[in-house]
Amino acid sequence: MELTTSLKYLSGVGPAIAKRLERLELFTVEDLINHYPFRYDDFSKISKISEAKFGDTVTFKGDVWAIKNTYTRFRRVLTKATLNDGSGSIELVWFNQPWLIKNLKVGDKIQVSAKVDRSGSKLTLVSPEWEKVTPTPEVEDFKPRELGLHTGRLVPIYPETYGINSKWLRIKIAAVLPHALPQIEDPIPDFIQQNLLPLSKAIEQIHFPQKFDQSK
Repeated sequence: MELTTSLKYLSGVGPAIAKRLERLELFTVEDLINHYPFRYDDFSKISKISEAKFGDTVTFKGDVWAIKNTYTRFRRVLTKATLNDGSGSIELVWFNQPWLIKNLKVGDKIQVSAKVDRSGSKLTLVSPEWEKVTPTPEVEDFKPRELGLHTGRLVPIYPETYGINSKWLRIKIAAVLPHALPQIEDPIPDFIQQNLLPLSKAIEQIHFPQKFDQSK
């Protein structure tokens, strides 16, 4: 993979999605890694469910105990799941995403991030970001998955277009960065750079900072 590689040749892209990316002026791998977030969601507070408080923005890690689709009187689909982390349980709710029951199964270990809401007397997470907790191989000098991509960290939010959301962009950017970063030539000479971050490291931290001062 080269910086000049067309995005249509990336796994899971193809000509149709490449056309959508063109609306964002993204044509090559180099364009993609220079597509910067315009803000970050702070999901870095990892808590126990038993400590959940209304209004807090948190991340929980636990097991799916139940999941099902239900329908409102107006045929709106609600996907409801129960997450348990050993300290307690909380309900997760998604709207109009019936396909989730094919992706999330009872027994799956997942990490979710959202603001704690309330339904009657119960605390709940509405439309949380989620991802399965699975071991991931380490890549030298690039380890965004140590904190997850969509939960448990400062999560980048990108300029989007129809059919291309930030979750999709995070996945693709994380996939290409390990191959792209070593190819980046820093235009600033070493004797001038001094305490400045190398350009490749700066780009990595823009996309996947571990704390806010790395995202600036």
